[in-house]
Amino acid sequence: MRMLLKLPALAALLCVAGTVAAQPLVPPCPSLTADCLLSEAAALAGAVARSGPRDEIHFSVATALAALGRLDDAVAMADQIADPYTRAEAFGEIAAAAARAGAFDRAYAIALTIVDARSRSARVAALQAVAVAQGRAGQIDAAFDTVVAIDNPYRRSEAQAAIATAVAQAGDMPAAFRAASRIATKYWFTSDQHELKIASGLVSRSGDFDQFWFFEAMGGIAQIQARNGDVAGALKTAKSIPDMAGRSRAAARIASAQARAGDIDGALATASRVETAFGDLEAMVAIAEAKAHAGDIAGALGLARDIFAAYGDAGGMVAVAVQQARQGDVGGALTTVASIEALDARTRALAGMAVALVGAGRADTALEVVALIHDPRERSEVIHRIAVTLAGDGAPERALDIAARFAERRDHDDLVVAIALAQAAAADAEGAMTTALHLHDDMYRAIAMAGIAPFVR
Repeated sequence: MRMLLKLPALAALLCVAGTVAAQPLVPPCPSLTADCLLSEAAALAGAVARSGPRDEIHFSVATALAALGRLDDAVAMADQIADPYTRAEAFGEIAAAAARAGAFDRAYAIALTIVDARSRSARVAALQAVAVAQGRAGQIDAAFDTVVAIDNPYRRSEAQAAIATAVAQAGDMPAAFRAASRIATKYWFTSDQHELKIASGLVSRSGDFDQFWFFEAMGGIAQIQARNGDVAGALKTAKSIPDMAGRSRAAARIASAQARAGDIDGALATASRVETAFGDLEAMVAIAEAKAHAGDIAGALGLARDIFAAYGDAGGMVAVAVQQARQGDVGGALTTVASIEALDARTRALAGMAVALVGAGRADTALEVVALIHDPRERSEVIHRIAVTLAGDGAPERALDIAARFAERRDHDDLVVAIALAQAAAADAEGAMTTALHLHDDMYRAIAMAGIAPFVR
């Protein structure tokens, strides 16, 4: 097939002269310790004139302190944040860290201090994070008590569903079903609340929302059962959902799990159980991807074309192209991408190909693929992912070179911070600090040092 994807700027993009790297600063900490890094980061906050950058440093130091288990210090640092939304997010991160450490009472108390009226608020997210950690630890009653503090009934029920799926992830399926049943009995429309909730404007028709999160919890449990190899149990769970749409979503999720486990015939059989129009799209895309992963590229492409013809969705073509690239057939992958008409789907395919190629050790080819992405923001995001992957895989010099050559000027320092943190996460804290010292902007350098701190305790 004739190659349709051509970008006149390809050569120019790949031949951009690298930015001259600034000389690193003198290391501020003779011995690399968390205390020194956090002290230096906090000192830099005091040297920053504008409140926005100063808040970002305080946020990074507060979350690092929370990750180190120093909750009192974390709270004190978050108290210095001026912007109310940044402050709320910081306290949400601290509460979540406390919950992960098992300090549930403290986590709950911190979450309750958050003042945030947004529907997707840090307060709601923090309370849900605490409840999920409690549920995973087997403290299910306490988890349901925690989410009572969520005022919005829809978000509260969403959090209850998250509790049920967390219990299932922990392996206690009977307890997960009992948790899900509590959503069903304490959801939207109790006898004394029906009119109030309708009048509040939260819903317009009870049939659209009644029991929604119960159905979602059951679908999530079914998906976990399927991932754990209990497909028969998963299908039984899905069948028990007394709502056609919820039952169909569960079946699609089970089929997707089967496909990703390599059971293509089983996935097709489960997908046939989907009762709603277009409800099997997710499953069919997963099956196309599984066929490609198994080496049946022709069958995968045939199914992907059928999906597009039936649903107008190019997700199958995207998945096949990424699998072709992962298997080393870049030319075939680009031919598949060339057949995708929608620009956003084509961009997703190219981005997925680039990430797959860098994961396979073909960074140069990945960069050639990135050059075919027309949207500069999308291109920048993929460059970010490539550089971070290389840093985590032990090639920080290459990652920094890519950042210097290809990152947009406004994104460069942010990417260098991400490279440093990837190094730290890969147990190279000293290398991460060396990378951070190339950052001459006080805010970014402080954020990097704070992020490295939890890895050097």
